[in-house]
Amino acid sequence: MGNRNGTHVLTERDVEILIKTSGKSEREIRQWYDEFHQDTNHTDRMDKRQFQVFYSKLRKKSNLQQITDHIFRAFDADQSGTIDFSEFLFAYIATSEGTKQQKFEYAFEVYDINDDQVVEKKEAKKILNLICRIIGLPEEDAKTYTHTLMLTFDTNQDKVLSKAEFINGCLHDITLARFANPFEI
Repeated sequence: MGNRNGTHVLTERDVEILIKTSGKSEREIRQWYDEFHQDTNHTDRMDKRQFQVFYSKLRKKSNLQQITDHIFRAFDADQSGTIDFSEFLFAYIATSEGTKQQKFEYAFEVYDINDDQVVEKKEAKKILNLICRIIGLPEEDAKTYTHTLMLTFDTNQDKVLSKAEFINGCLHDITLARFANPFEI
């Protein structure tokens, strides 16, 4: 994003790149940017708390607070601890309008809590517990889904899910994928 004399601006070049990569119109991008800019107190960098409010407002659901920290981590591509407008726009479009593959790539990042490029059973259980709580299912269901996800998706039986295993599992098990995808709640 452009930066002139310490203030952030959305440059014409930024808009051109965002149009090409997001598939959104210039008008849509500028509207989203204006709202993002306002919600970041004109800093154009969103912290976790700001993201929680902004994301819940966009998704029109107030009960997402439990999982937005994990979604924030997945959206924070440069791992800076804040999200700029480009990071937000690309991730939000991919997770709301993107292909199944794109959605599951971001979903994997949500599950990979310790960022070691695999999903362990305890990570899957934590995220599935959050999803169950949000949609009103008992913790026992989360245990069942965790066990099924790990058993079904772990094709090499090493007790962890690689990104490829997670994505392939989601692409081939529509029922489990629908439940496991944090962007579908």
